[in-house]
This record gives sequence, structure tokens and C-alpha cells, in this order.
Amino acid sequence: MHTPPQTILGTDDFSDLVLNGDVFVDKSLLIKEFLQPSNKACLITRPRRWGKSLNMNMLKQFLSIEVDAAGQPLPEEKRMNRRLFVGGKVTLHTGQEKQLQPLKIAQEAAIVSEYQGQYPVISASLKDIRGSSLPKITSHARMAISEAFRAHKYLLNVQEIAQGDKEEFEAYLYKKTSDEALTDGFRFLSSLLSEHFQKPVYILIDEYDTPLYDAYLALKDQPEQFKEILKFFRLLMGSAFKTNSYLAKGLMTGILRIAKANILSVLNNVVEFSLLDKRFSPY
Repeated sequence: MHTPPQTILGTDDFSDLVLNGDVFVDKSLLIKEFLQPSNKACLITRPRRWGKSLNMNMLKQFLSIEVDAAGQPLPEEKRMNRRLFVGGKVTLHTGQEKQLQPLKIAQEAAIVSEYQGQYPVISASLKDIRGSSLPKITSHARMAISEAFRAHKYLLNVQEIAQGDKEEFEAYLYKKTSDEALTDGFRFLSSLLSEHFQKPVYILIDEYDTPLYDAYLALKDQPEQFKEILKFFRLLMGSAFKTNSYLAKGLMTGILRIAKANILSVLNNVVEFSLLDKRFSPY
């Protein structure tokens, strides 16, 4: 009996789609477009359900250094991410073996050689940061930033990192930071990653505008309270993308344009790409 192709819907996990699905639209040349030596940070805006989160996860898995519990890069034969893009044999969780085919980005040998698995990446989604007051917003923001730190918990095992920095890392990890320190979270994590790997850091922030849009709807008749929330995100995103000397390049996704809504005016170095721009439209 013929087995119908396995179609995976609604996932934002790139490896899940490649490993467990039979139907796959190859958008991997987005990686090449993103890595073009132009703007330091960019924002891609699209409506919901257009694949923004999946593409962000693809970028993360392409760039990220795969490490062991001590923070040391894995030997090439143990790296899974590379095979997702250049092809190769993998063992699925079911125990079955699957032969992966090379994606389009594999034809870009120079990019694969220079970037694949070569950089520290900070990845965070702000989609669950919601609330109608600054305390509620910061409480949820602590959880999102804690998750970003948790992905790099191995830094606590790196001897070269100072004890004071490890204690500060744990404060972010266990959600014990002050509101003021919270806004510096992404930049501080960037500094530790850059110090450890001796490379600049890529920062990927998905759904950057969800907390602001949600707060605006709740507080449109209370502008002073909304301004407090807006100030918090200006400091958080400015620290990550504007005044971050450890940043290689940054990418944000969302629905709202920064310039159009004057949401985060501090980010005047971010180049926006909407539906009206051709650069990322094929992906």
C-alpha cells in the first residue's frame, strides 16, 4: 500500500520539519540574503502565519555553534545542524535512518564554510509577554529572557568566565534581576558569549511587537502607563541592537513597522523590510 507523504503543519521547529516531514518548501536562501554585508540590524514585518518564526528558527540552527555541557564545540561528526542543510544520513527518534538531501544554501560553499555552526546565537520570542501594567510586562519578560539564558546554561561551567559574571548570569536565569538590570539582559548575555567563543553574536528576536500591541490595546486610554512600558522596551531593544558592541548582526520579526508606528524610535539603525520590499519576499 502506498504511504501518503507526511505533512507537518503549524510547527516553528525547522529540524522537526526537515527530519519528520516529507513535504518541505526550501527557503534556505533566506540565510544568504540575511548575511549580506549591509545593515547591522533589520526588521522583517509580515502578517501572522506567514512563516516568520520558522524562518527565524532556521537561521538559528544554521548559525549556532553546537556545544557540549562544558561549552566546547562538538566535533563535526556529532553535529546535527549541519546535516539539516548540506544533507547526510541521520537517525530519527524512532530509530529509523533517513537520508537528508542538500538544501539550496548548500550550493553556497563559502557561506556554509564561514557561517554554518560558527557563531553564538541569542534567540528569543516575545509572543508571551503580555500585560496591562509594567509589573506584569516585566514579570513575563523575565521568563522570556530566562529562556534565552537557559539555552546557554553551559556558560556556568566555563572556567574562564569570572565568578561575578556567573552570579549575574544566574540572576537572569532564575528570574531574580531588577527591572533596570533586565533591560540589559540580551547585551550582557552577548558579552559572555563573545568572551567565550571570541566571536560576535547574532541576536534573533521574534514577535518583537506583540507585548507593545497588546499593552496599547489595554492602555490606549491610559497613555502614561503605556509610556512606562514603551520606555522599558526601548531600553531592552536599544541595549541589544543599538549600543551592543558584541553584536554581529540582529534580526527582528513582527507585524508592526517601527517607523510607521514610532514604537521604538531609539532603533534608528534598524532597516525595515515590509511586504512592499522585494529583498526578503521570496522567502
